[in-house]
Amino acid sequence: MDEAARTRLVNNIVGHVLQGVEEPVLSRVFEYWTKIDATIGQRVREGVTARRS
Repeated sequence: MDEAARTRLVNNIVGHVLQGVEEPVLSRVFEYWTKIDATIGQRVREGVTARRS
């Protein structure tokens, strides 16, 4: 996956998570994506955190 594809993926995940995903599922989302790819997991966490604040 190139960087543009990674950015689209992260934005897509963050957009869906912000539509009402709450704990404990939210923590599992972060854990899942971090296991798949540490950078994507971190970017998802940061994207959700930034937009929820």
